[in-house]
Amino acid sequence: MSKIKLNAASGGGSVAFEGPSSSGNDKIIKFPAAPGVIVQTVQTVKTDTYSGASNGSEITLTGITVTITPTSSTSKILLVCSLFYSCTGTTYKLYPKRGSTIIGVGDAAGSRIQAQGALGFAGDANQCEQCTTYYLDSPSTTSATTYSFYAKNDNTKDLFINRSEYDTNSNVGARGISTVTAMEVTA
Repeated sequence: MSKIKLNAASGGGSVAFEGPSSSGNDKIIKFPAAPGVIVQTVQTVKTDTYSGASNGSEITLTGITVTITPTSSTSKILLVCSLFYSCTGTTYKLYPKRGSTIIGVGDAAGSRIQAQGALGFAGDANQCEQCTTYYLDSPSTTSATTYSFYAKNDNTKDLFINRSEYDTNSNVGARGISTVTAMEVTA
């Protein structure tokens, strides 16, 4: 086995590279583990549109889902959701689930909706808004893990994803994209 050690010029520590222990593993180089390193990124980009009304029930934001398989059970997953949306006359509450478990929301308090983000109402039905949320999750697994996003409010007003409510076919209207990104971060 061979080692190469690089020392920092001004006392910043060192980095060591370790070669294979046998000729059968001559294509493997091990790098030292370091906390806080992003080791993989998975992203889903939604370009089509969605609309739905909650009326007190949870709605699934179709296509706002991502699956990642952590390489270590101690890794954390940085979950970033960016929604291009429109809703008028109401505000939707946004929250993620890992599998069927709601994660990254405020404390329970009476019958209030626990949320991670708020999808506030646009000034008029031709306008769109942007909401981005971040959450560092600890799934404690090396199995494929799916994160999906949901919304809820208390009335029948629609929530629109990647379009405005009126969806006017002119330069007043807009179509956008929404993304959900999962990044594995070493512990």
